[in-house]
Amino acid sequence: MIHTSYDPLTGLEAPEEPAGPSAVPGQATRERILDAAERLFAEHGFAGTSHRQITAEARVNLAAVNYHFGSKEALFLEVVRRRLEPVNRRRVEMLDEAERRGGAARLEDVARAFVEPVVAARMEGGELGVLPKLMARVVGEPGGWAERLLPVVFAGVAARFLATLERAMPEVKREDLLWGLVFSAGVLSHYLLLGDLIRRAAGGAPEAEGAGGETVERMVRYIAAGLKALRGAGGGGAAKPTRTGKSGRGRKKA
Repeated sequence: MIHTSYDPLTGLEAPEEPAGPSAVPGQATRERILDAAERLFAEHGFAGTSHRQITAEARVNLAAVNYHFGSKEALFLEVVRRRLEPVNRRRVEMLDEAERRGGAARLEDVARAFVEPVVAARMEGGELGVLPKLMARVVGEPGGWAERLLPVVFAGVAARFLATLERAMPEVKREDLLWGLVFSAGVLSHYLLLGDLIRRAAGGAPEAEGAGGETVERMVRYIAAGLKALRGAGGGGAAKPTRTGKSGRGRKKA
């Protein structure tokens, strides 16, 4: 006999998940829903994907989707979170390693921690193969999904990167460092969305397993150079204009 419980979030009766070792089937159902939703959201976007499509793709009923996630919005968030949380954990580990070497982290190490876990995950078994499409949907989807999702997914790791940069460049304003992180994310986003296209345009084949090292080093050099340039932005690092006399021309140096 299948027991049900009342779910106050959805107002529906949902099947109770078994406890203990027998809970594996329930977890398998949850993962199957996530896999199906991920493919559909990446292909059609949030608005273009219906509950009916998700349940058909995952071979479950609507009660199972509501039981595990409560709403399509919560399911979309979990789809994005599931792919990015392992990457963000590795990023923090790499930052910790860089700072344990003594003193402030090198900017090249900060840049490498930012991009390498993404490239590595994409190289390993294609797990992130759907992520470029999914993130493009997040950014371009009507309804302000970028503003709703990205702070939830990236807020913690962004704060960690900001703290590391503040220790590495204490003379740079916090606002400039935040912009540096935004621009760094832009570099990585363009790699995800256009990397293979660029390689083909340059006469090479699409990126294959093992080619990630070259890609990482390109991005590391570019991002680190941009971060270093922040030292001359705003505050006391900017060049002051030369004072002019009545004639409007700058004073001659002695």
